[in-house]
Amino acid sequence: MAGVGLAGCGPTSAGSNASQEDVAGYAPEEVVETIDADIAVVGLGMSGLAAAVQAGCNGDAVVGLEATNVTGGNGIGVEGIFAVGTELQKAAGIEIDPVEVVRTELEEAQMVTDGALWSRFVRASGDNVSWLIEQGVKFSGVVDDYLGSGIVSGFHWFEGNVASTGYIPQMTERAKVLGVDIRMETTAKKLIKEGGKVTGLYAQRKDGKAIRINAKAVILATGGYAQSQEFMEERGFNWENVIYGGTPGHNGDGLKMAFEVGARSFVKNSTFNCTNICGRGDTFAWKADPFTSIFCGAGMFGTGGNQLWVNQDAARFINENFAAANFEMQSVPAMTHRALYSVFDRAILETAFAQDPESLERIDSINEPDLAVADTLEEAAAHFELDAAALQASVDRYNELCEAKADADFGKPAELMDPIKTPPYYIAKLNQYYLMSVGGIECDINAQALDEAKRPIEGLYAVGTDGCMLYRNIYTINVGGTCNGNNVNSGRTAANHAHSTITS
Repeated sequence: MAGVGLAGCGPTSAGSNASQEDVAGYAPEEVVETIDADIAVVGLGMSGLAAAVQAGCNGDAVVGLEATNVTGGNGIGVEGIFAVGTELQKAAGIEIDPVEVVRTELEEAQMVTDGALWSRFVRASGDNVSWLIEQGVKFSGVVDDYLGSGIVSGFHWFEGNVASTGYIPQMTERAKVLGVDIRMETTAKKLIKEGGKVTGLYAQRKDGKAIRINAKAVILATGGYAQSQEFMEERGFNWENVIYGGTPGHNGDGLKMAFEVGARSFVKNSTFNCTNICGRGDTFAWKADPFTSIFCGAGMFGTGGNQLWVNQDAARFINENFAAANFEMQSVPAMTHRALYSVFDRAILETAFAQDPESLERIDSINEPDLAVADTLEEAAAHFELDAAALQASVDRYNELCEAKADADFGKPAELMDPIKTPPYYIAKLNQYYLMSVGGIECDINAQALDEAKRPIEGLYAVGTDGCMLYRNIYTINVGGTCNGNNVNSGRTAANHAHSTITS
């Protein structure tokens, strides 16, 4: 309630023709408006809204920039958030030892993540949910282990099972009530750094006019780099195989701005939300047709199972059931090989759809360039310009292992070793359906961006998927909702730490 009285305490603004710093990449000829604020938040998705609202609660003058015409970003489809020790859990009789979560996550990451960060995050998670409820966020009341995929029942579902219903409208309205100066369709272009400290930024309005924001701290919450070919290739993906499935505006601009002022890159160690899919998405129109979900990571092609996987050399390279325990792992081999292909025959396909003949009939009518169907392996190989002899050798070896009921090459479970010898033969090219990157700017435990010497850059923070440091290389999903939990926790952490420096 105290925040309501802050509605009139927002940032001040005025037109300006102030002299410009010599800035590489973006140097506006004229600044038509200058805004003085305590904190500037760049991006109003899940983490940016959390940062803006927390800063508003702290009584700081806040400017919130959003490049698109809506708030929420990739968070619009998020179903809930992880937490331990909430009233909702207590009401459901759920008890979780925080140590179990911390220990498991550190072990899964081979101890390369910051245990202090995990401990602080997990132990603050219950308070984060209580705080969200205070701000007006709505939860359904259901708490579980995220559909059976987690080790603990810590997943708190939003009202309507989606943030676009339970989180984003409420947090956006709360930010307005707290006096946050929200600038929609306004794109941050360049950080201003003076005397080793970030002191603001330049931004561009929808009309193309430049504005300057003077701020004592800048919090980057731009949502990562999933639409940046440069960063995606640096991470190790073949850009030709990537299909972006998130919301617009995730071009890595926040990362680029941070790197320009000396921030340390975490791109090569960052993780992602990505599944495999046969096709380009638009040709299958699979998002609008549940039937075609069999061609993405939730179905038979993306995760492997009883098919044979080969690479661009038509060589087998893995136990195809490797992603059974964590579907987020399915696209990891795509960073080692130029291309991935799933090979199977009619018998395997019919077995998969034994209980769904209608879908099988529809598959037979698909005309998809990334799905080859032929009476011989040689013909199927030719569709993708694969070495037919190499493919035949891989299939022969695989069939030999199937007949022996033991995968002596990669240790695949015997019950999934089905021979490929019943025509027609199928080869599905596996593209990477990429929703979002997770991490990119290296940060400390306070969400401060670090320089190349791993020292904090004063006045600069990176939160949410711009600066997530909970994972290395893979999103473990042992505990459902931790990525979104970090969105809220890092946003609040950055806002509170910035406030402490402003008032000290």
